[in-house]
Amino acid sequence: MNLLAREPAARPPVSNVLSITLVCFAVSMIDGFDTLMLSFVAPLLAKSLQIDHATLGRVFGAGFIGTVLGSLIVGPLADRFGRRPMLLLALGVTGVFTLGCAFATSATMLAALRFIGGLGMGGAIPPVAAITAESSSPQRRSSLVILMFIGFPLGAVVGGAITAALMVRFGWPFVFLMGGAFALLVLIPVLLVIPTRTLGRDERAAARQQAAARGLHVVSGVFAGGRLPATLALWFGVLSSMILSGFLVSFMPTMLNMNGVEPGRAALGSVVLNFGAIGGALVLSAMVGKRGPFVPVSLSFIGGALLTAALGHLIGAGNLALAMLFAVGAFLVGGQLTFPAIASHLFPADVRAAGIGWALAIGRLGSIIGPVVGGILLSQHLAFDTLFMLAALLAVAAALGIALANLLRPREENGPLPPARSFAIPGSELGEAGNGKH
Repeated sequence: MNLLAREPAARPPVSNVLSITLVCFAVSMIDGFDTLMLSFVAPLLAKSLQIDHATLGRVFGAGFIGTVLGSLIVGPLADRFGRRPMLLLALGVTGVFTLGCAFATSATMLAALRFIGGLGMGGAIPPVAAITAESSSPQRRSSLVILMFIGFPLGAVVGGAITAALMVRFGWPFVFLMGGAFALLVLIPVLLVIPTRTLGRDERAAARQQAAARGLHVVSGVFAGGRLPATLALWFGVLSSMILSGFLVSFMPTMLNMNGVEPGRAALGSVVLNFGAIGGALVLSAMVGKRGPFVPVSLSFIGGALLTAALGHLIGAGNLALAMLFAVGAFLVGGQLTFPAIASHLFPADVRAAGIGWALAIGRLGSIIGPVVGGILLSQHLAFDTLFMLAALLAVAAALGIALANLLRPREENGPLPPARSFAIPGSELGEAGNGKH
């Protein structure tokens, strides 16, 4: 196997691994808060800036497009120039341009700021997922990456609670000031905790020569080594799953209200889904350490499909519907929180951040498609049991994609990669020089 794809021979002490994971967890929480920040303040912001719903939708879209492009761009750059430098850049961009949103005076200005800030936030998760994966042993890798990514829904829930308590008193600009400040503050623990090692000149030269001999390019490297079929299968599973969750998270309060649940309780629908996701991901993190992520996640999506179909018959049943929503969140959204872990398992170290970033970009596209398609279907006045049966088919498609990725991935990638030679640095990979250069 190519030297660049091999894993580090030694790893940081357990205490360091915990510290690294906690810092990455904090970044994941900021991503969750940032993703839903505009949703939290939309009513006040629209009134203040006199933005209509169509214009507000374009502002949302600008941020989402930014996160997609950020995941696509920063992942490969993190493999090329190092995890920590690109993470610092991504957080800096996010913090500065989120702070700028507090001073927006028009929808156009706000959309531009959200787009650039989205480039940073979308680019932050591929490096932190790769850092978490590479700081742990292969046996614990999937579990730790899942635990790290639980920060995303937790950030959305906690951020929503804080926003609800503060935005009426201090105004919508305060929410952006708070989000930007959090992103900039986390730069400090990233600098202090995330390790950076400098390879010697001869070692960097050897790495470049091997890459040149192989004709390795980060983009083509994602599909190299026989990973093309498995990668496409993974993308299919990720896209199907995220279309489904994008629809559920966006329209669940609306659908509950349409079925007789009063608005205050209906608004809890998306929150309950996120709480279920946290519980489901915790269970899966314990399971994947023994079995690997592919089979448990495929089974989780199958269970989620059955629960989603049943939810179509219980959508107006009050507390029972909310309990079912928790279960759907555990099986479906909890399963989605494993995607960075699955990608980190599939891709070797030299293209891991790119592989994770591209998978997440596909997922973010699904999050955009889901509400659009869901809105069209709701406008057709389909029966809810029919609508949720169609949604359940997406969960089955997600299970199929993950199962095929497992069957089609190169067999040599199934277990721990062979140890690197003596110049491998604990907690890093060949692309991570301390000065950010090769």
